[in-house]
Amino acid sequence: MLRLVAYAPDGVRRFAIHRSDLTIGSRPGSDIYLPYSGVAQSHAKLRFDGQALRIEDLGSRRGVLVSGRRVKDAPLEVLDEVRVGSVTLLVEEVAGEAKRNNLPVAVARPGPRPPRITPEAMLEHLAAISTWVLADAESRTPLETLAANLLEDFGGGALFLLHGALSEELGSKLVTATDAAWLSAGDELLAQVRKHAAEQQDLGGETAFAGALGGQPAWVCYHVFEAVERPYVLVVALPAFAGAGWSLAHSLRVLGDLLVLGLVHHVGWYEPIVPGRLAQREVTLDPGLVVGDSPAMKHVVELVRLACEPDINVLIQGEAGSGKELVARSIHLSSSRREGPFLTASCTGASATVVEADLFGAEVPGRDSVVRREGKLALATGGTLYLENVEQLPLELQAKLVRVLRSGEVEPAGGIAAQRVDLRLIAAADGPLDAFVARGAFRVDLAHRLSQFKIDVPSIRERREDLPLLIQSCINRSCHETKRRISGITVKAMSALLAYDYPGNLTELESIARQLVYLCPPGRPIDINLLPEKIRLATVQAANRIEPTSDLDLERLVATTERSAIREALRRSHGNKSQAARLLGLSRNGLAQKMERFGLKG
Repeated sequence: MLRLVAYAPDGVRRFAIHRSDLTIGSRPGSDIYLPYSGVAQSHAKLRFDGQALRIEDLGSRRGVLVSGRRVKDAPLEVLDEVRVGSVTLLVEEVAGEAKRNNLPVAVARPGPRPPRITPEAMLEHLAAISTWVLADAESRTPLETLAANLLEDFGGGALFLLHGALSEELGSKLVTATDAAWLSAGDELLAQVRKHAAEQQDLGGETAFAGALGGQPAWVCYHVFEAVERPYVLVVALPAFAGAGWSLAHSLRVLGDLLVLGLVHHVGWYEPIVPGRLAQREVTLDPGLVVGDSPAMKHVVELVRLACEPDINVLIQGEAGSGKELVARSIHLSSSRREGPFLTASCTGASATVVEADLFGAEVPGRDSVVRREGKLALATGGTLYLENVEQLPLELQAKLVRVLRSGEVEPAGGIAAQRVDLRLIAAADGPLDAFVARGAFRVDLAHRLSQFKIDVPSIRERREDLPLLIQSCINRSCHETKRRISGITVKAMSALLAYDYPGNLTELESIARQLVYLCPPGRPIDINLLPEKIRLATVQAANRIEPTSDLDLERLVATTERSAIREALRRSHGNKSQAARLLGLSRNGLAQKMERFGLKG
């Protein structure tokens, strides 16, 4: 499957090549809409027969360049570079498993690679972040992504922007990494930085040393500074980088200031946390839909764009609480029905009669005449109806819904006159409908009618690289709604939240964030002692989990597990060593010896 990657002045955009003829131009109705300087209203046309791809210049003034050569009509191959006005297009082949709906799956971020950073490249990254801070109010690119792009040129790594003095409890303001496994390494890095700073007896300026990130040797650099009259610490860890022939001190100082200014400048819109308004002009996302930088969510956005038109039924599948309704609202807001109503109806209820009346309406005899209650299928005319938990719709009502989809008419319960309706149906299920069809709990014809277009929404476990973004967005939104001011979240608390699996997905995360905001004293960061017990326990379990890329040295793994268990036992016993020893099945002297070996204090 082929697609075009457009490197435009306001960011990178991707267009699926999903049919034979696609028009490239700056006219809003263009198939590939590029509203940039030098792009004519109808600039070029792509022709694709499933095998060969060609591009034809439609008589534009600046023409079409393919790999630097101006062409009128030319074939295109994978990795060919096409220049259209001020936009560069790259032909890309999407490889991997079979695509649902014949659509490409987003490509994951590549793994660690040799550093390619240069002073010129560093300057370009700082300029891009500066532009975002000062002028970017429409891009959906979050600040975390821009920082991750910088880390990529260093060969991969992690970046932590922390609020507070190095000698105090610090609150996380921005966390990003090129590998999701490094997102929870903040506590480990901060311990290394504090130890190095104490040895150097220098808490100011930029300092670099040989440290570790996630068990791998890494070049660690930290910068202690003040911005907007508040203290901050910037920590960067780079496993594939061993320093450079030029100093990074000034660059890191500028980077720290820009990151803080970005958070302050965009705080009213949540842009550094919740991606902004419009990534592509033809897509309007619900403000609560946090996209982040995960390939799974980028794929969802691409499917939303393709599902906007034509006016077909959409089936959204995903775990409970994963944000299926936010995706449905985004489709509605991006479609031609955006001016019409968006109604939500649940397919579960106390009885089938209640569900039938809610969906189809009802007519009951009154004192003087028949009393008619409009159902949501009729009320949604001109707009969109979102059917929640459609897999639980009673079988007798499934047949009635099939008739509505086939005829476009709704017959209320107890009535004889059908009403014509014009609406778009978006259904959601907590699991694949095929499994319910196989068990005989769902009609196969209804499943086919509802799933003309499918979108699978990933759970939080499938988009762990977005967790820092999701956590910060939920906390910021809770602070905004409750009018409470807190000072971020400590590194230990962030690490614990990153280690938890969130079986309730976004719904559970939002509930936890609101609870933490209420519990946190004003002006203080959220600390680990405020977290629910289940999340604190998940930290210990995560420490014992062996990642695919982890060091398999058995002695080191056992030592790490023992250290984590001792810390947890001391926490549960509130520092009582005798009680902690009983919890661990050790004698008090045995516990003391292990604590001395691991450098732990009671």
